[in-house]
Amino acid sequence: MLKFAKFLAVVAWLALIFITSQLALPEPEPTYQPSWFDYVFDKDMHALLFGALGFLVVSLLAEWRLNRRQIFYLAVLFCFAYGITDEYHQGFIAGREVSYWDLAFDVVGGMFGAMIYFIFSKKKFKKSLPRRQAGNT
Repeated sequence: MLKFAKFLAVVAWLALIFITSQLALPEPEPTYQPSWFDYVFDKDMHALLFGALGFLVVSLLAEWRLNRRQIFYLAVLFCFAYGITDEYHQGFIAGREVSYWDLAFDVVGGMFGAMIYFIFSKKKFKKSLPRRQAGNT
C-alpha cells in the first residue's frame, strides 16, 4: 500500500509539472528586456519542481531492494527524461520556449532532491558490492 501511495505522489507531481508547463505566458513587448530576477526565478522554479520530483522518485525506488547508487542514478535519469519531455512540450505553448539551461536545472534539482532524501532518510539501503581490486583474484 505504501508503494502505491508513493507512486501516486510521483504521478501527482508529474501532473503538477505538466500543468505549470501548460500555462501560456503573455508575449512580452518587443522592447522588454528580462531582468536577472526573471532569469533566476525561472531557473529556481525548475530546480525546486524537479528537486521535489527527485525526492519523490527516490522515496518510491527505496521501496525496492536496490542500493543507493542505483536509486540515485535511476532517479536522476528519470528527472532528465521527464525534463526532456517537459522542454519538448513547452515548445508548443505560446510564450514558452525550449531551453537547455532549463533542462540542466531540472537535472541539478533532481540530483539535489535525491541527495536530500538520502541525507535525511533513516531507511537502510542494500549495500553495494565491493569493487574488485586490480591484482586480486
